[in-house]
Amino acid sequence: MSRQDGRTATFLFDRGERYPKNTFPTSAVYGNTQGAELRLITCDGYDPATGEFDDNYVVYAKLVP
Repeated sequence: MSRQDGRTATFLFDRGERYPKNTFPTSAVYGNTQGAELRLITCDGYDPATGEFDDNYVVYAKLVP
């Protein structure tokens, strides 16, 4: 990702967490952070009996200074 100053923004993987959809921590995932961070949110926990995904997987990454 290019920044206005021409430098490239680089984010470093911090951690990944799996959350049940019925107890998804919305404020923790979407809330404000002290610095620039990214969140990648995807489906997880496929249940072949229902054809549904019961969970979400969130990848957290922080901006490298």
